Amino acid sequence: MLIIPVDRKPDWKRPPLVTILLVLVNLLIYFGIQWHERSQMEPAAHYYLVESRLPEFEFPAYARYLESDNKPEAAAAMRKGLERWRRLRARADLAAARDGKTASLENYEALIESWYVLDADLRFSALMQQAKPAVLGTVGADDLAEWKEQREHYVLTRKRSFTERYALIPAQAFERPVTLLTHMFLHASVEHVLGNMVFLAMVGYAVEILLGGGWYLLFYLLSGLLSAAFYLVFRGDSMILSLGASGAISGVMGMYTVLYGLRKIRFFYWFLFYFDFFKAPALIMLPIWVGKEVFDLWFGAPSNTNYYAHIGGLLGGALLALAYRLLARRKLEQAHATYVAPADDDKQLRSLQQSAYSALSRLDFERARRDFSSLVNRTLAQQQAPQPDWLLQLFNLSKQAPAAPIFHKTAEMLLRLPKGSLAEDKIHQVYLDYVARAEPRPQLSSEQSLAAAKRFALNGQPQTAAAILQILMVTARQHQQLPQLVQFVARGFMAAGMHDKAQHYQKLLQQQFPLSEESRLATSPGNRY
Repeated sequence: MLIIPVDRKPDWKRPPLVTILLVLVNLLIYFGIQWHERSQMEPAAHYYLVESRLPEFEFPAYARYLESDNKPEAAAAMRKGLERWRRLRARADLAAARDGKTASLENYEALIESWYVLDADLRFSALMQQAKPAVLGTVGADDLAEWKEQREHYVLTRKRSFTERYALIPAQAFERPVTLLTHMFLHASVEHVLGNMVFLAMVGYAVEILLGGGWYLLFYLLSGLLSAAFYLVFRGDSMILSLGASGAISGVMGMYTVLYGLRKIRFFYWFLFYFDFFKAPALIMLPIWVGKEVFDLWFGAPSNTNYYAHIGGLLGGALLALAYRLLARRKLEQAHATYVAPADDDKQLRSLQQSAYSALSRLDFERARRDFSSLVNRTLAQQQAPQPDWLLQLFNLSKQAPAAPIFHKTAEMLLRLPKGSLAEDKIHQVYLDYVARAEPRPQLSSEQSLAAAKRFALNGQPQTAAAILQILMVTARQHQQLPQLVQFVARGFMAAGMHDKAQHYQKLLQQQFPLSEESRLATSPGNRY
């Protein structure tokens, strides 16, 4: 079963630089270095298991070494491995004698893991460099000479790769502590590295936008270390190579659940042949993800997957994110408000807009009015300007309730729209409808009426501007911008070709406001209407 968050796309105006860097580093290490090492171990394994007698000498020697290190179960496994090797060698010798068939490494596939465990134990390898290691037991002179010759040839054949030098071997972790860090940048195959990087890219950027690049990188590395530590607690004596970024990536997933908390996130899931999407609070995915790893560990089929590292990463990442929530709560809330909430709100607004226009097309005016009202209010709550068409639709849908606050509010907002936001004839019609329908009366202030009159005078509706002027001459006679409005009305009539009206308002300007700057300019040469 696969469950991954697919809630948001990266904001490329603020790209997830650390996530991109981590992906590139992992890809460069694998394809630049590890890719060429894939076949280096095969010749050594073939010589050791197929051509030489080394297992006959070293498997029982390694069993004695494990017993001295108080590991009886591992020692018993090596002795069983020796018996299996003897059977396979006898079968191979029989096949060669009967039909000349040469054995291959595939015939010894069941012993490759036993060989690698022995081979990877550097302390045992150091013992094998002695002239006559005590753990070899009683060995005749001829056998000892053959062992030395084959061991020297094997050492020349066996070259430690970059991967082996920097991968984690739990039993040697304290001897090579750098591998606790380096192992998380190594991978075993193309599928391994690409799968991990897809998960990192899909989840990492959503964590990085909340933590910021510095904290995110630190927590990523700490998650990898914690996942390795968790693995060492349960399998600290293992000699099996461990590598991969999945522990650190599990930490990122654990961080994701805690940082996004109860926010509902869209997830993709795939189970057998069925896949779909669902929405759920991010936090509930932590026990689900941990539970899946525990189930696979206890009841799943044998696998090379390091479930201990996954569990440790998930829990470690969650603890790091919890500490961040407690210590940097305000910073996290600010990141949510700045980078997360707007994306969520945009989705909700798009859904609400679709619902509003759909209701309008069905002539469900009450539903459309509610949806457009929600659109306007939510946009204002985000301190953004509502779309002009939302305001216009809401105004028209509110005409049936001319005393309602929303009718007055939308009229006021439409009349304040900057030029070019909506066609001027529509703005003009909004004003006419508003003053004709508003109950108990229009609620425009003197400033708002003055601004509307100027707008109409300059945009081809001087008669409406003149009507507003007549009202203001009574209600706001002392307003300092009234002479300017009279001048605009006169110019509006002149532009409309109504010269008599223009001259009338020019005279009105001189009579009513003889000391104004507008009156002085109107009587100067070149300014006659």
